[in-house]
Amino acid sequence: MINEFFPQRPESHPMIYAYSDSNPQYKGLLKVGYTEKDVERRVGQHIVLDVLPGIHTKRPDGLVPYKIVLAESAMRNDITCFTDHDVHHLLRKKRVYEAGDE
Repeated sequence: MINEFFPQRPESHPMIYAYSDSNPQYKGLLKVGYTEKDVERRVGQHIVLDVLPGIHTKRPDGLVPYKIVLAESAMRNDITCFTDHDVHHLLRKKRVYEAGDE
């Protein structure tokens, strides 16, 4: 009965994140994303998928080719969450537009 009045927080930890890619062609751009997993791992998956499957996310010099500039909870106080789609919508309202299809 108590759960009817006070919903329990989900087991997942939804996160919103943004990162910059060190590739010169992406200078000045941020990728905004959402995950229910570890942000570092999810961003690493983006980079691997953008290069070739199975390639590690570190360059030969040992540096990662990206910098995470934001990693925050996507949970609201009422235990609902927002996604990257909500952030993209807000950015468009503020006249910040995507580059290409991102």
